[in-house]
Amino acid sequence: IAYLLVVGGICAAVLATPEPGMEELRAVIRATAFTSALPFLAAFAASPLHRLRPSGTTRWLMANRRYLGLSVASSHLWHLVAIVTFVVQSAAFRANVQVTTIVFGGIGFVLLGLMAATSNDASQRLLGRGWGMLHTVGLYVLWLDFVFTYMGTATVSPFHAVMTLAFAAAFTLRMLAWSARRAAVRA
Repeated sequence: IAYLLVVGGICAAVLATPEPGMEELRAVIRATAFTSALPFLAAFAASPLHRLRPSGTTRWLMANRRYLGLSVASSHLWHLVAIVTFVVQSAAFRANVQVTTIVFGGIGFVLLGLMAATSNDASQRLLGRGWGMLHTVGLYVLWLDFVFTYMGTATVSPFHAVMTLAFAAAFTLRMLAWSARRAAVRA
């Protein structure tokens, strides 16, 4: 709840102009994408970092993955509100939006909502392996959503280039940890 309020405060601060308009909504969309990306990257990298270099920090990340994920969901709730508001107010955007953006982004929001709703011990017990599948598929769909969002303008935005590299590095960590686990099983 704290992260929901913090990100809500950031959104309110961005919109606290005498006449907030489309530019302020775009700024909220960018800000909430970033406030979602940070805890997502921490949750996405927690397990591979702990497998490759266990430490107090990686133990903390592992112990708090659920809360990091819920922070992503909280921030992305504000992101969704800003996107819907933008779409409703922008006929030009509605006319030019790609169906793949709506479908793939929509799937990401649905999966994130399901992951947030099932981020508790009772759901994990009830869903069993289905819980793991939901959270694994959801994690990678969200990773792809972030990558495609940032990669789309990485050539013109140094910030987006850095974020694209951060998401690529997090994926690389997951692949290195997966490889190390396979090598350990074979040994």
